[in-house]
Amino acid sequence: MARQKGIIKLKGTIGDISFYKSKDGYLAREKGGVDGDRIKNDPAFARTRENGSEFGRAGKAGKLIRTAIRPLLLQTRDSKVASRLTKLLMKVIQSDADSARGDRTVEGGDLELIQGFDFNADGRL
Repeated sequence: MARQKGIIKLKGTIGDISFYKSKDGYLAREKGGVDGDRIKNDPAFARTRENGSEFGRAGKAGKLIRTAIRPLLLQTRDSKVASRLTKLLMKVIQSDADSARGDRTVEGGDLELIQGFDFNADGRL
């Protein structure tokens, strides 16, 4: 990951290089990866599509949970709660033994894995 050190701070894209600001400062990265149409259609990427589908389910379930307790979360300052919750929900989805890979759901998994999740890593609720 390249860091911008000059007095001109860039945001956006120039050619294949994206410039952006994060909590670590101004950074730059080169565009890369496989074409999106190939991932959607190529049989070689079937596992990638399965993983993406399950990750999407975990993200949506996490959003539903965070929305349900939004008034409580407004009191916290944990900027990584969404990613930590999605990671935990992925484990719940992966514990679904009844469905085929790519079709596993949060409801079919072991929801007891969520018990004890701390929505504020910096301080107890």
